[in-house]
Amino acid sequence: MFRRDREHNLLDMWMDLLNEIENAPVYPTTTTRKDVQVSEENGTVSITAELAGLDKDQVDIEVSNRTVTIQAESDRKNFSWDKTFTYEIDPESVQATMVNGILDMTIEKKEKTSAKKVEIE
Repeated sequence: MFRRDREHNLLDMWMDLLNEIENAPVYPTTTTRKDVQVSEENGTVSITAELAGLDKDQVDIEVSNRTVTIQAESDRKNFSWDKTFTYEIDPESVQATMVNGILDMTIEKKEKTSAKKVEIE
């Protein structure tokens, strides 16, 4: 009987631990830089990065459903920045321009979709 109680308590402890892990807050991974500004307005995310001394050919941008990564490399400068958003963004909506070393990007937030009822044929 002691053994059964002990096993039950261990199982409860494991279940509590798993619940804590599943409910742990998710913190976005962001490299904080003073030369990158992020703002949100009317369902659009705007990102401005100061990349003085770099040409647009030296800048690589990757956008996924939640993450934006900007990397650049030249003989004189290396630049790396990424941000993971807590909401989904639309990679297909990205617009980027670079003038005089200033990279400006806009990305639309994805609209929240609701569940769809499926009819069985």
